[in-house]
Amino acid sequence: MLKINQLNLSYSDKNLATVSLSIKQGEQLALFGRSGVGKSTLLKRILNGDPAVTVVTNRLAYISQDPAILPWQSAESNISIGSKLRNEPIDEMKVNRLLLDLELETIRKKTALTLSGGQRARIAIAQALYENAELILLDEPFSGLDRVTQITTKNLCKNLLKGTSVVLVTHDPNHALGWIDYCAFLDESELSSYRRVNEFSNDGALIKALKKNHE
Repeated sequence: MLKINQLNLSYSDKNLATVSLSIKQGEQLALFGRSGVGKSTLLKRILNGDPAVTVVTNRLAYISQDPAILPWQSAESNISIGSKLRNEPIDEMKVNRLLLDLELETIRKKTALTLSGGQRARIAIAQALYENAELILLDEPFSGLDRVTQITTKNLCKNLLKGTSVVLVTHDPNHALGWIDYCAFLDESELSSYRRVNEFSNDGALIKALKKNHE
């Protein structure tokens, strides 16, 4: 599904790690690391078709920390924006199902500008699901949400992204706990081998791992 072979994340005058990783169909990986180590850069290199990156699908979706939805469009219009841009018929049944599954039915006609951060995050997830994405790249999608909305949205991801390949970039293991099993740590020099996310369910374990990876 996704293979990265010796991708150098360095840019301008900042030296960062050279990364290799592989994600099979249906695998989900959380990528932890401090700010500035190249986590978001890695996702952008995947999206931009870097020569070191092989993506074995054209059904790729990206959800950023600030969801890329049109503020003047309604919730339901944003979900099906892909069909509109391709001048294809909208799958109304799929839109309706996603509105129900993501608890957006009551605000389907409201413009995105008037919605909460949690509602916009769920619209972004619905966009990806509408496209039947096989690989979803998530860049800190929960960081701007309150704790309750984080838990609710994580549970939706767990239920609705089963069988979908996922790379979740985050600095907080809580964003991955409960729905993603494996993680790796990225620092300025390397990407660590895979470990289980539940090893870092407390702050002490995370700090220890970050310090070890940073040394």
